[in-house]
Amino acid sequence: MDAQEPSELEERPQGRREWSGWLRSLVLPLGLVAVIVGLLLYQSSRSGGDDSSPYGSVELPAAKNSTGSAPAAETGRAAPDFLLEGLDSGPTLRLSDLQGKALLVNFWATWCGPCRTEMPDLVEAYQRYAKDGLVVIGVNQREADSRVRGFVDEFDVPFPIVMDRRGEVARTWRIGGPLQGLPASYFVDAKGVVRKVVLGGLRARDLEDGLALILGTKG
Repeated sequence: MDAQEPSELEERPQGRREWSGWLRSLVLPLGLVAVIVGLLLYQSSRSGGDDSSPYGSVELPAAKNSTGSAPAAETGRAAPDFLLEGLDSGPTLRLSDLQGKALLVNFWATWCGPCRTEMPDLVEAYQRYAKDGLVVIGVNQREADSRVRGFVDEFDVPFPIVMDRRGEVARTWRIGGPLQGLPASYFVDAKGVVRKVVLGGLRARDLEDGLALILGTKG
């Protein structure tokens, strides 16, 4: 007796199995790729994301480097330049544009206990020495504007607050305070040279010594 050819009913299960196997071999890798891409996009959004942003660390013009050495956030070196947006999308600030003034650059965040402790002293120092050319710049680390605005209002902060949204400037300056690098303060003289670095909370003596160096009252 001749072998009977498979009926249509017998072919269908086999066809479904072949289709199912082919579908799994295609869909599962695509699904895995989609998950990986999603995770990368999520991480990118958390870290600031947009690499095309003009804000962050920028090259210091050679004409504004009086040291002859590459900029670095170290005593005796030209302070690294940056361009950052102000709080609430306020005016941008480029550090090198402020050469000619004594600068106190303070890296901070609202959750940082020592940052809260030292803020009244920073406010008082600014109010006392602004007439002598002192500029205090608060560089907030990767927080929402609304949270920072509440902190600024609480302490009645009168000096500029700029937003290091991706933490790029903090990495360039190699901040090294006790709480994720915070707080960290850099005293920069009128020539744009770092004269004193304080990592951690500012003590009264540190603040006085640093201000004396950049205001020209101490050699």
